[in-house]
Amino acid sequence: MRIENGRRYFIPAPMWVVKAALGMGSFGMRIALRHMPEDQRVYVENIDFRELKKAMNLLKNYRGLNLVDVKTKDGTEVRIIV
Repeated sequence: MRIENGRRYFIPAPMWVVKAALGMGSFGMRIALRHMPEDQRVYVENIDFRELKKAMNLLKNYRGLNLVDVKTKDGTEVRIIV
C-alpha cells in the first residue's frame, strides 16, 4: 500500500495467524455485533467461519495470487496477495 508521500506499507499476515483469528470468529463476532448498526449485522451473521478457515487451507496452493489490486485516481493503491 502506498500513501501520498510515496511510502509503501507491507503488512505480512502468516496463514496460521489468519486461521487462528478465524478460529476465534464467534468470540470476536459477539463483540463486533454489539457495536454494529442493525442493518449491517445481516452480512456478518451469514459468514461461516469454519468454511472460511477451510478455504484458507486451499489458498496455500496459490501463493503469489493477487486477490485485490485497486488503484484510485488519487494514487492510493491497495493490494492483497496470498
